[in-house]
Amino acid sequence: FGVAKAVSEATGAHKLTTEGVALGTPTYMAPEQAAADPHIDHRADIYAVGAVAYELLTGRPPFMGTTPQMILSAHMTDSPEPVTKYREAVPPALEQLVLKCLEKKAADRWQSAEELLPQLEALATLSGGVTPTGTMPVGAARRGWKVATAAGTIAAILAVILVATLLPRGSGVTLDPERIVVAVFRNETGDPSLDQVGRQAGHWITQGLQQTGIVQVVPWETALQSSQYVQTEAEAGRVRDRVRALAEETGAGTVISGAYYQRGDTIQHQLEVTDASSGSLLTSLDPEAAPFDSPGQAIEPLRQQVMGFLAMYLDERIFTHASSVMQPPRFEAYREFDQGLAIYQWGWGDESAIPHFKRAFALDTTFVTPLIYAILRTLSIYQLAQADSLVGILERFRHRLSDYDRHWLDYMRARVDGDNPGALRAIRRAAELAPGSKAWYNRGYVALHVNRPQEAVDAFLSLDPQRGPMRGWQSYFTHLVWAYSDLGEYQNALDAAQHYREIYGDDPRTLGHEGVALAGLGRVEEVSALLDDLIALPEQGLNQGYYMTAIAVQLRRHGHIDAAHTTVDRAIQWYEAKPPETESSATWHNDYAVALYVADRWDEAHSVAKSLSEEFPEDLNYRGLVGIVAARRGDQAQALAISQWLETLDRPYLRGSHTAWRFQIAGALGDGERAVALWRQATAEGFRHQRPWYWRWIAFESLHDYPPFQELIRPKG
Repeated sequence: FGVAKAVSEATGAHKLTTEGVALGTPTYMAPEQAAADPHIDHRADIYAVGAVAYELLTGRPPFMGTTPQMILSAHMTDSPEPVTKYREAVPPALEQLVLKCLEKKAADRWQSAEELLPQLEALATLSGGVTPTGTMPVGAARRGWKVATAAGTIAAILAVILVATLLPRGSGVTLDPERIVVAVFRNETGDPSLDQVGRQAGHWITQGLQQTGIVQVVPWETALQSSQYVQTEAEAGRVRDRVRALAEETGAGTVISGAYYQRGDTIQHQLEVTDASSGSLLTSLDPEAAPFDSPGQAIEPLRQQVMGFLAMYLDERIFTHASSVMQPPRFEAYREFDQGLAIYQWGWGDESAIPHFKRAFALDTTFVTPLIYAILRTLSIYQLAQADSLVGILERFRHRLSDYDRHWLDYMRARVDGDNPGALRAIRRAAELAPGSKAWYNRGYVALHVNRPQEAVDAFLSLDPQRGPMRGWQSYFTHLVWAYSDLGEYQNALDAAQHYREIYGDDPRTLGHEGVALAGLGRVEEVSALLDDLIALPEQGLNQGYYMTAIAVQLRRHGHIDAAHTTVDRAIQWYEAKPPETESSATWHNDYAVALYVADRWDEAHSVAKSLSEEFPEDLNYRGLVGIVAARRGDQAQALAISQWLETLDRPYLRGSHTAWRFQIAGALGDGERAVALWRQATAEGFRHQRPWYWRWIAFESLHDYPPFQELIRPKG
């Protein structure tokens, strides 16, 4: 056993194992291996024996799932079904032997191969008499036969594990034959300027399949990202079968792939449909040609062909939709969209994608997909006025959208309007149409905003953080840690944070999230050691100070007051040591004032916040910060005056933020009844539930034993 580790060491990648990355084939991995426990020993191999024996006896592995993450989670938490459920003739003694191999705790399994061998020998002994052959004495012959049989059994299991480890089909991912993914078509023309043709072809066929509302198709953003990853892995020699690799990335059992070639003054497209589970080619469609200067002309005939085939293969109703989708966009419009999408996917928060999306729509107003991505980006950077305008434009083209995209439109409209429950309802519907898509992430994201952390956890765990749309998406772990913390499941939060750190390395976010999880568990000494690592990192904006303050808040909320003060004092020292050019920024002053507030240094915090408010008199956040600090330092008159000013505000896109400052001021003044009423009002206006380590929670310390407040913050789902 240990094949994956041996291979990694042979290829120079053994550092992954020593750093605690879960390495191996998910179907056969022991719970401690799935959890990346650094103290794994030979008993993980005993577990693998049980997993393979279970599969040999029942025809299926002990745990299955649509993603490796789901399989690993099952290994750690679920009990395997009885072997006899699938094969009644299996003797009870053999079933018990296998299930003991599969115990969750290593101490409950057979402790060594030497302990397991006699059990196998006993089961291998024939129940009736045997007349040995040859000249060997009877006793010796019997002992030799038993040892050979047992050794052969173990050798067979070893061979099966070796095969299961090395073959591409051994990932354990369940592929759904009725789920379709369309790959980026390969550019075989030798002209890189035509790369977008392959993406346009894949995108438009995906769009046509989505339009039917009948088949389950992987959304284009996910398919594109997965195709690009598979191409990179194939070029590095780590993937041999691109079709199978793409299927495993997306969970799709049917893969549509293609290529295009230059033939004289035309471009010729060739398309294939493959059953990824068996690797068999279902069909190779007739090639379609288009003029070299108008390559998109071949896409619509290709789409018609593939939908006609799928109508026969999956559902005859698809054929009725084969001509109902708009024609592909002009190539120059798609080129702009494609450039924007590349920025959108890999540049979180980068607003430079938005002009590309707008130009794509301006070049071809029948092509409305760019508007969807422009809205999503403007929402992510809180440009709500621009998002509102773009949503209004897109709503005029609602009839051109697939059901999946219509649900996204409803989600975005609700987000702009501050209707978080409505946003959750809409994105649930989108997620149901596309399992494994980014819609599931957004479902978890907005579920947190309405205080439904369990729904958020379930949504996040349906996705694999290292596969498909979550590959490289660090916010996955940010929100998973948040959800577990809201549920009070701090060990799960720590496991997620440590997995985050293993994948992405040490930076303020990975260390910060591990710190807040450790603080929730009260592991003060480990928090202190982690702070040393956090401070030692190279300068990365203000994130280090922000996370130190967040860790202090978490410690404080869990009763570790001295440790909280020590931690926030280190944050204050860190801010004060920043270069002068940074200290002059408004963000620095705001974060510094917050750290002083968390340290109960209210007079100093008030002075910094007041200076900010005077410099930016119309900024409600700086004015609100002055109000909450005034309340804590006992200046009730100033606190109430600021609350009254906030109440008079009538601006677009406030989404309850002004009311949120008012409920914090009421909480800091100890007025529980008013704080609860204003909290409910802010939520109705669009304010979202706060992260459990956010500094605003300190305003409610006096309300921790107030039943209406406790009911208000209790997780609702």
